Amino acid sequence: MAEIVAGVAISHSPLIMSSEERGGEKGQRFLQKSREMKEWLEEVGADVLVLISDDHFNEYFYNHMPTFTIGIDQCDGLGDWLLPKYKIPVEKDLAKHILHTGLKNNVDFSFTMSMKVDHGHTQGIYFLNPDLDIPVVPIAINTVAPPLPTMDRCFQLGEVLRKAIGSWDADKKVAIAASGGLSHWVPVPKVDSEKPEEQEMIHLMKNGLSVVDIPIEEFYQGRIERVTKIQSGPVNEQWDREFLELINNRDFETLRNWSSEEIEENGGNGGQEIRNWIALLGAAQDLEANVVYYEPIPEWVTGMGIVQFKQPVKLNKPKNETATGING
Repeated sequence: MAEIVAGVAISHSPLIMSSEERGGEKGQRFLQKSREMKEWLEEVGADVLVLISDDHFNEYFYNHMPTFTIGIDQCDGLGDWLLPKYKIPVEKDLAKHILHTGLKNNVDFSFTMSMKVDHGHTQGIYFLNPDLDIPVVPIAINTVAPPLPTMDRCFQLGEVLRKAIGSWDADKKVAIAASGGLSHWVPVPKVDSEKPEEQEMIHLMKNGLSVVDIPIEEFYQGRIERVTKIQSGPVNEQWDREFLELINNRDFETLRNWSSEEIEENGGNGGQEIRNWIALLGAAQDLEANVVYYEPIPEWVTGMGIVQFKQPVKLNKPKNETATGING
């Protein structure tokens, strides 16, 4: 049977791609730790990477907004934010097994045989699997278009992943990655806003890219130009560190009960992406969490964190140890 051997939760920010230099020394430390995570996944011999992230109104809109989506065949990166247009190899057998396991355990994935993913997934690929040596199972969680799944429901999703991987009839080592967060405030309007200056964006959010009347490449370039004008964005370091401490202490109960309102107030609308991390927590309950990096980088408008999930070290019992203790 397959086994979960590793996990990585990692923040993403599109400004890393367009404005890497803004991150300064803090940003370089994040990039170095990202490279170390890539090398570590190679060392543990991961055969498959289950990659959990979200879409940013690039593929899913209010005309069709699935809560959980899994790709079971072809998967292509959109190439937004200067990232490669990856042709992502999908581990189809595991993807389909996860889909069916979910259906048997009250998690009804939307599924697609032609998935398209934006920088949420492809930045995870860029940092952890850039040569596409490891086949992927792509999963998307709605973290941008309320109503959002509860944190508890995302944890339950992770538990289904754990069950599916553990029952997959393949001698494979599986790693799970979650991309997103931590605190950041994205300049995206509420869908019910009546502000005149926000109506064009709301029209797109409701109807999708079909309403864009310029070439898509030009549209994406315009988005890059608008966002990169933001020189700094708010980050809530205290909330980020509280979140990471709860992970470190395995306080799943508290995290499962955080509300969308609480997250948005303290971590911003972009902080809702911690749902991707919570799904990873549900899947990787048997692994030990280690916060390997955190720094607030307002120049990338995001609190940037990385958590490594490793198998516990198995200590050999002393030869004279019994079930009740040590013989004198």
